Amino acid sequence: MNGGMVVFHNGTNVSYANHSRNLTSMSSATTAITLRFLGQGASATATSTDAVVLTVDAGKEEEVMEFLASVMANPQHGMQVIADDNSSYYSHQNITAVNSISVDSGAGTFKNVVVGLFDGSGASGSGMDVAHDITISNAQSGSLYTLPTTGAASTITLPTAPVDGFNIDFVAEADNGAHTITILGAYEGIVGLAGVAGNTLDNTTNVVIAASKFKIGDTFSIVYSGAAGGYKIAGSFITAAAIAAN
Repeated sequence: MNGGMVVFHNGTNVSYANHSRNLTSMSSATTAITLRFLGQGASATATSTDAVVLTVDAGKEEEVMEFLASVMANPQHGMQVIADDNSSYYSHQNITAVNSISVDSGAGTFKNVVVGLFDGSGASGSGMDVAHDITISNAQSGSLYTLPTTGAASTITLPTAPVDGFNIDFVAEADNGAHTITILGAYEGIVGLAGVAGNTLDNTTNVVIAASKFKIGDTFSIVYSGAAGGYKIAGSFITAAAIAAN
């Protein structure tokens, strides 16, 4: 390929740029296109690959892939921004977000860390909270959210149109205080609680972390699968009755 640099920015200010000649493959799934590039860990004896996953409109995956192949082979400029969540700029009208950016240094893949806030200072859609709530978009998939002490009863809202494979990890950065945390969505899974072999969460409309029972180091993970009925959840909590389903 004879192209130039291509650039991607996601909604949490994580950016990625690489030369188009380092593109090794593209693949599509429903509403998603994955681009793989030779990474900085590539060597004569080992190959590392970086991955950028774009969210695209359903039914337009092939059209967007052909457009990207054309850009990679012969872009009009030496540098081209493919997608920028921060300014809502997308080089093709059917690209809607940068779902995730994974960088392989040759020793591993780095995880994007987002410091969650419960102080009401965020702007709607920013990935921070509004009125003690947190709203998460597909662009934050693959991230680790650290959650501090709550300032009031709080709600975490996951993507309204999640992409299959959307995943997010949460960890308590501090005890949650005397406030509940409600995570909206249909769930199934098993979480480990102190003194309990396993607590099943199944066919729910939300799960609720109890007041004063989300302790430093408690962690849980959520993965979306539309074909399997919604969000899968797993986690470990040091306090009995820390989380329950509604």
